[in-house]
Amino acid sequence: MTGQPAVSTPTSAPSGRIERVSTRPWSRHRTISSAIRAARDGGVVSVVAGVYRESLTVDKSVTLVAENDGGAVELVAPHGPALAVRSGSATIRGFVLSGSGAVVVAATGRIALESTTVTGGAVQVSGDASATLRDCAILRTGAAPGLIVADQATLEGTSVEVTETGGAAVEAAGSAQVTLVDSRMGSVGGGALVAENATLTLTRCEIGPSGGVGVEVSGGGQARLTDCQLHDLAAEGIRISGSATFGPDWWPPLRPEHAGTPGAGETGETGGVLVRRCTISRAASAGVLLAGYGHLHLDESTVDAARGPGVLAGGDSRLSMAGSRINQAGQTALAVRERAEVRLTDGAFADSAANGLYAADDGRILMHGCEMRRSEYSAVHLTGTASAALVECTIADTPEFGVRASDRALLRVEGGTITGAGLGGVQIDGGADAELRGLTVSDSRAGVRVDTPHRPLLTDCEVRDVEQTGIEVAPHAALLARNCRIASCGAAGVLVDAYATPTLEECEITDIGGSGLVLWEGAAPMIRSLTVRECRKNGVYVGDGAHGTLTDCDISRTDYPAVHVGVDADPALLRCHVHDAGADVDQTDQGRATFEECWSTDVAEATLPTEPVAARAVPAGAGPRRAAAVPRAGATSKVPELADLLGQLDDLVGMARVKRDVGTMVKLVQTVKRRREAGLAPPPMSRHLVFAGNPGTGKTTVARLYGQLLAALGMLERGHLIEVDRGTLVGEYVGHTAPKTQAAFRKALGGVLFIDEAYALVPTGGGTDFGQEAISTLVKLMEDHRDEVVVIVAGYPDEMRQFVAANPGLSSRFSRTLTFEDYSSVELVQIVEKQASRHQYHVAENGRAALLSYFDGVLRGEGFGNGRFARKVFQMMTERHAARIAEMDAPSTAELSTLEADDLHVDDLEVAG
Repeated sequence: MTGQPAVSTPTSAPSGRIERVSTRPWSRHRTISSAIRAARDGGVVSVVAGVYRESLTVDKSVTLVAENDGGAVELVAPHGPALAVRSGSATIRGFVLSGSGAVVVAATGRIALESTTVTGGAVQVSGDASATLRDCAILRTGAAPGLIVADQATLEGTSVEVTETGGAAVEAAGSAQVTLVDSRMGSVGGGALVAENATLTLTRCEIGPSGGVGVEVSGGGQARLTDCQLHDLAAEGIRISGSATFGPDWWPPLRPEHAGTPGAGETGETGGVLVRRCTISRAASAGVLLAGYGHLHLDESTVDAARGPGVLAGGDSRLSMAGSRINQAGQTALAVRERAEVRLTDGAFADSAANGLYAADDGRILMHGCEMRRSEYSAVHLTGTASAALVECTIADTPEFGVRASDRALLRVEGGTITGAGLGGVQIDGGADAELRGLTVSDSRAGVRVDTPHRPLLTDCEVRDVEQTGIEVAPHAALLARNCRIASCGAAGVLVDAYATPTLEECEITDIGGSGLVLWEGAAPMIRSLTVRECRKNGVYVGDGAHGTLTDCDISRTDYPAVHVGVDADPALLRCHVHDAGADVDQTDQGRATFEECWSTDVAEATLPTEPVAARAVPAGAGPRRAAAVPRAGATSKVPELADLLGQLDDLVGMARVKRDVGTMVKLVQTVKRRREAGLAPPPMSRHLVFAGNPGTGKTTVARLYGQLLAALGMLERGHLIEVDRGTLVGEYVGHTAPKTQAAFRKALGGVLFIDEAYALVPTGGGTDFGQEAISTLVKLMEDHRDEVVVIVAGYPDEMRQFVAANPGLSSRFSRTLTFEDYSSVELVQIVEKQASRHQYHVAENGRAALLSYFDGVLRGEGFGNGRFARKVFQMMTERHAARIAEMDAPSTAELSTLEADDLHVDDLEVAG
């Protein structure tokens, strides 16, 4: 389109004669301006090939036509625009227009350019003017854009080429409307810029290469791109900092944590940015950047090979994607930050250099029927207070986790599969919570790991064909699993780590390379209707000092004894059946298991009866695997001795001030007990406490020990810990909060009710909400059950002072505060070493020095994770250690268990708790 097209000389004119222009001396008109002045309104001016150095002003309806005589008609402006339309209608056909700045200007009237080339400057349309371009080229504009459309002007172009511009190919502002079809914008300073309330419509257009963004929309602009290609861009492919809104049905409220949350509705005919069947490739930054209040819908479009994120949504933006793909992103395929909300249907992310989906801050995401494959980091990572729902999604082939939810994120998964996860299918840690329904995790290193104080829910899930553990519940964590199947695991089927308190109901564990269910020290799970079979080791392994209840369980076909009970372990088994095994029970002399109505059949070496017998203890010394005599059936687990508990407290890293305060309270409780026994009035004391400290400083651990200490002193019946937060206590509608609070309180009777982040019950700014109802209910229950429960409220120091001061009933009942200081660098190193010892590792001297230096350099702002961060560091060191050892042909036992300074590469580790 840069050459001079052939244009026939017109044979007739709409109104009278044709005015002819030539540079020859005998011509009637030797300038085009002269011919325009002579032409009647609606007339035609025919121009012979040549160079005409003049500037034209059109104030009537006229058609300028270049004659087809083998040459070009060049109109070169000596200064100002080559062509200015002030009124009327001007049609320019077959010309080459040259100038600088704005070459063609129309502020009113109508201009049509056909088979025309514009060089040296822009086509500028403003006011209420309209322009039509067909088979035109705008090139070599200098610093100017190609097309400038402003105010209420309109521009329609077909087969337009804009190239070699210093500015953008198209600039639209005001309430202008620009429509381009089958057009190309290449080698330009930028693509199309849409500002204020302008509208851009591109159909079958190409943008690129571009020295800037492909398409930029801001203010209240709107754009429609259909079947377009945007490629080789020096900035984002599409950048939206604001836009008009789509129709009211497009975006119903998005609450990913609620089942049945609807997808996006119809966008409507106007508003927002609609991209349909387009390809965005090789953007030097994000393929799509969405911010502010921008609205974007990507329909059957593809984002390829962006150097930054494939799509980045932030601010208060809204994004819907249907049938769209993000491939080979240089960073995360889809990143969602701040308060952005995203809905995706039938999408696919592949080969991203970071995560498939990364959501932080308060981002919200709903994904339905999407695929994420071959991401370099975890396929899905949620952090901050982000929330996401994954419905019938497929995740495959990631070296890290299939899905990880950390910090305070919320995750809901319905159906779908996770395969080929290098670290594990699902990881829930920090303060995150999750609900997984109908998910299948397979062919991964591990299945599901829960390391959160909340109680994530797993329902109808399947974990199979994993190298290590099927489901792991980390120390002090909790979980509720219902009707789940765990099969073909290389290690344990379900591992309940120290002091964890999960609940498993109607689950099945089968074909396990290790033991089916493993309980470590202090673990206290509630297990009901569990089936365990075909384990290479024990069906149920109850480690030293573990607790728990197993009811209506079926255990069979184990290579080791079906049930192993370690030293000081006191599980209670009710109506459990062991069959088709070499031995039923292997209990150490110091084991204290309780068996009620349990029996075994088809067992070679049995200690249980062959039919259910109520209240029958397994006799000591029955068979070659000795079983100690057990307490009476149904007896409560024995409370640990006071000295043992004080020893556990003293063994905790750091906390000198807390240990001193707890020791003082123990002595006070002992004095109260002795004075009562002597018939004397007890001294005043409040057992309810405030634990003030940052995350990871040991508040939950000390709360658990405090309850056990009071039980050992006879001040509480059981001393167990029930951990809750605002979400557990506060309902969503009137009349819902009090029953929820009462239910949590009843569970804690006889023990400790631990309310984490209790300050969240007090509304910000002193307003009212259901949190106040929860506080009032708690105060009354504490009064009604003053001797049956201890309540501990925990959180950040400043917030806890405000919380206690917010209600007179609270300040009178929480008169003692224990302050948990942040750990020093030396103490953080000690925590790592304790973790290492627990997992049969050893930290070398150079590793200790490296850890100390690393912890000294870590920024410790608000939210620093303290002990949790130290445990993350240990986990990362073991992963680095595993990668290093994998390169050795025959590592020694010492090398397999020693963590070196080289294993400490955690620069990208989150320090938050």
